[in-house]
Amino acid sequence: MRVIETLQDLVPASGTIGVMSSGQGSVANNVSGSYEVYRASKAALNTLMRSFAARHAGDPRAMLLMAPGWVRTDMGGPKARLSIEESIPSLVRTVNAQEGKVGVQYLDYLGRTVPW
Repeated sequence: MRVIETLQDLVPASGTIGVMSSGQGSVANNVSGSYEVYRASKAALNTLMRSFAARHAGDPRAMLLMAPGWVRTDMGGPKARLSIEESIPSLVRTVNAQEGKVGVQYLDYLGRTVPW
């Protein structure tokens, strides 16, 4: 959030401020527990971004919290559903599709709304 606060003026009015969150940051979707520290850190990030958006009401930029899906990385592990090559292009398409949409949104890599 300090980086966003510091660099926000570099994002044009028609631009997008995007943050990599996770579906695990959704409090509403947490029905299985586990990974509590990771979930809490992403939920905190989501709250901070929502507060940033509230403090910048009227800002014409799109503000996004993005959930990349379960990706096969060191963190996601070999059983994860998506490859990096599947997740990243979908994230980019989703970010680009939100251009000009004012306010904060929490979306997955396919552009679907993630419950807060």
